[in-house]
Amino acid sequence: MGPEDQHSKIIEHLDVLNKQVARQNSIGRMFFVGIVYGIGFFVGSAIIATIALGILGPWFAQIPWIRNAFEVGAALLPK
Repeated sequence: MGPEDQHSKIIEHLDVLNKQVARQNSIGRMFFVGIVYGIGFFVGSAIIATIALGILGPWFAQIPWIRNAFEVGAALLPK
């Protein structure tokens, strides 16, 4: 394997890498990745908020204005 063969293999690998980078940096792919990350952030935040409210719920219930607001909201619901 001579230097010319190595040179041509390096050029081939660089061409393949350039094509992969161009695909990864395309607007469509970046938009899709942004949508997926956004959905993941939203779902993860909702899970963390649910766990936090479940743990901290009794503490929040001791705050008078929160308890009053909850009771007013519960009274508005049809029975």
